[in-house]
Amino acid sequence: MILPLLLALASPQVPERDWSATLREDAQALHDDIATNHPGPVNKADPGFAGLNDAALALALRRAKTARDYGDYFFALREYVSGFNDGHMSFGARGSTPNDFRWPGFFTDYDARGRIRVVVTGEGAQVPTGAELRGCDRRSADQYASATLGKMWGRWRLESQRRSHGRDLFLDEGSRYVPRARSCTFLIDGKPRTVALAWQPITIRALFDILAKLSPPTPRVFATRTLANGTRWFAMPSFNGSAQSDAGKALPPMIAAMHSDRAALETAPTIVLDLRRNDGGASDWSRQIAVILWGQAALDRLPKNGVLVDWRASPANLASIKASYASSGTGSPETQVWFESVISGLSGAIARGQPLWRQRDDDGRRDDKSAPAASMPPPAGRVYVLTDSDCASACLDAVDLWRALGAIHIGKTTSADTLYMDIRQRTLPSGLTGVSMPMKVYRDRPRGSNQPVVPVYPFEGDISDTPALETWIASRPK
Repeated sequence: MILPLLLALASPQVPERDWSATLREDAQALHDDIATNHPGPVNKADPGFAGLNDAALALALRRAKTARDYGDYFFALREYVSGFNDGHMSFGARGSTPNDFRWPGFFTDYDARGRIRVVVTGEGAQVPTGAELRGCDRRSADQYASATLGKMWGRWRLESQRRSHGRDLFLDEGSRYVPRARSCTFLIDGKPRTVALAWQPITIRALFDILAKLSPPTPRVFATRTLANGTRWFAMPSFNGSAQSDAGKALPPMIAAMHSDRAALETAPTIVLDLRRNDGGASDWSRQIAVILWGQAALDRLPKNGVLVDWRASPANLASIKASYASSGTGSPETQVWFESVISGLSGAIARGQPLWRQRDDDGRRDDKSAPAASMPPPAGRVYVLTDSDCASACLDAVDLWRALGAIHIGKTTSADTLYMDIRQRTLPSGLTGVSMPMKVYRDRPRGSNQPVVPVYPFEGDISDTPALETWIASRPK
């Protein structure tokens, strides 16, 4: 997970300033933004939320008294945000990140069975590749990971989070707020060995090279393919709703081609809806695909699960929705109706002084009073929805919808989201960092808060290996 952050380090270093005052100002602004615009503080179903926000501010203000550099400022705010354990609340730099990386001469990662093993060693490393970490400084391996990476990134009980950040366990970023192990015990050739760690600086270039080998960057490529056995494969690595995004440019022609090719899809032996690397966006894309594959009548027959949505009614959230509408381009008619409904609803609630606005479940959908949609034959072959651990937000909505219509989930266990959704971006007063902030909350969603989706057929290999996946999928029982 550190790898993308290295790109920010190419920008000029942050000029020195009064870091104590900067942390106080930005922490207070973050607290007040959450209090004013996040649904949590007025959500009666989450009575501890406002207290969590107040406690996080109090801790940040205590740390501000001794903040002496950019790292003290940056890591205090990152921990503030990660403490909410919400993938839709994120924190990041608007330029450089603190650069004081150190390592003990080796890196670890989680293996397929969830054990932490050494995967990279440098010159003079004290432990060999393959050694299993048993614990550090009187903490078990899991406890040490939770006290460091879990504290910095949050959501540590999720497998997807551990997979994403596990390789950073022995990469010290220079935060004074997390422990740095003095000694660790490893299982080597079946025998425990305790070693004193010798932490040493590591250059950005060396770090980049190591992490690139551990996790080679893979581009997000939208593609439609027909395999030799007739399988139709649709790669959709994003559901971004902006018309100017890669998804906004690639998905409309892909969906139009699926519509034109509906007869062939109906008789295809297998359809693979590939959502690898898809971490969300707009849920309307998956609904459009569902209508093509299964028909509107099939969607109409789905059980009404009673899911409702409450939006935090605030001027900042209203402005964000208006900006998203302006950038959405020519979306589906349902999308346009949805935006107009939310804008109208939020405007009315703000005018009335109401903190929340309840969105009707059918806003933006086909009018229930219109003629029933005609039934159409579902695909004759199996439909698989393929995910990796990045799948979150609108990607999870797609998995929920397509599984309900008959798709079979394969691949890796997904990420997860809380009941707080639809983010707004905010730059903090210093201009150094920014946050994303949810604007709405689900009511009575069947999938619980931070609950991942486990595939019917888990893939144990390298999820980025497409040829291996093709062979594996062809071997699934019919």
